Amino acid sequence: MSAGTLTAAQALLSYAASIGAGFGAGTAVNLLAGRVQDEETSVRGNQCHTCGAPLPAARLVPLAGFRRANRTCTTCGKTASLRAPILSLALALVYPLLLNHILSSASASHLPILVIFAIEAVACALLAFIFAVDLEHKLILDIAVYPALMALILIAALFDHKALAAMLFGLIIYGGLFLLLYGLGFLLYRTEALGLGDVKLALLIGLMIGWPAIVQALILGGLFGAAISLLLLGMGVATRRTYIPYGIFMATGAVLALLLTPPFW
Repeated sequence: MSAGTLTAAQALLSYAASIGAGFGAGTAVNLLAGRVQDEETSVRGNQCHTCGAPLPAARLVPLAGFRRANRTCTTCGKTASLRAPILSLALALVYPLLLNHILSSASASHLPILVIFAIEAVACALLAFIFAVDLEHKLILDIAVYPALMALILIAALFDHKALAAMLFGLIIYGGLFLLLYGLGFLLYRTEALGLGDVKLALLIGLMIGWPAIVQALILGGLFGAAISLLLLGMGVATRRTYIPYGIFMATGAVLALLLTPPFW
């Protein structure tokens, strides 16, 4: 099955369903990201980070969160960031693009299209969660990395040995590169110039994207990171000493690679 074999009604239904799935995944990711705590954050769930009071539930409703009133705490008047609505909208845009990309590459696929879409859709949702947590807490959680690593290896080992080879090669290249950078940074600066969480994320992305698409993920993540960093420096929002979590750029590069390169499944 490919995009060309679908009737107009089937195509419309499929893409509408993918948009709905994207909004649903965005809501789930926002709920989970909102429950992450660190040393500086004591609130959990859909709560105000200033006073801890519940935020309007409409904040997590797709598109409704763009209204300032739906993000404003009724207790202290503090307005939450646009992270929740932007992330939901992003996944609602990514999912139909991902479906179209998979349908266009169907002739070279080893697994059923719906299975490939499910795997890559979950991967995009996980990367969105990692993006949100790293952006707000500067953390890459082990619980977001290790279970996904094991699940990907298990799926490939059971159903597609060729995919497993591509995945392991991607892991060696991307994970190995970041492990090398981590070691060099520690030797040169006697401290973690690169976070160990970024190394773990590199291992996961290497498995997710595989060879040869991991090269595009690496390049796109680096370019996106450089562009945003230069923009923030130019606007005076950040300085050369400002810490910018690199995991957000790695996750973005990985999603772009999924959208632009043929699936290895």
